[in-house]
Amino acid sequence: MPISAAWRSTRTYLLAAALTLAAACGPADAALPATAAAARPALDPEERALRAQINAYRAARGRRPLRVSAPLTRAANWLSHDMAAKDYFDHVDSRGRNFDRRIAAFGFRGPSTGENLAAGAPDAAATFAILKASASHRRTMLHARLRVIGIGRAYGAGSMLGWYWTTTFGAAAGRAHN
Repeated sequence: MPISAAWRSTRTYLLAAALTLAAACGPADAALPATAAAARPALDPEERALRAQINAYRAARGRRPLRVSAPLTRAANWLSHDMAAKDYFDHVDSRGRNFDRRIAAFGFRGPSTGENLAAGAPDAAATFAILKASASHRRTMLHARLRVIGIGRAYGAGSMLGWYWTTTFGAAAGRAHN
């Protein structure tokens, strides 16, 4: 292979690796570009199912449904992937941030934030059962002032718990989607 072709191949590989690493790490506390901040969050089918179960639980108790928040979803995804990759389970992330600082780092500005974690369950039904069994998690899911949610999950094949789920909550701020 000629040197220039080998260099192009290596350069492409290094660029792809750097972009993958940057995407996995999330922002380092800097503001996100306006286009990223406004992007509609994409929940996978199990994350959508968990949101539906939480909203049904809220509705049965006279609470409004939660809309999806892009910044909260990015923060939830980041934490779930960080826990799965680094094999820990905690509200304080690997960078030493609690959920308020992490949520703010991903662009959420608003009062009344909360975060629920669950692990070990591969699907929404089992995850909801874990959350519902905890008094503190029930209080967060049913908090009357909360209007938006972010949900993220990740699987760590070699981790102690396998699946890691994060739900982040806030009062309405910024863009949210139904």
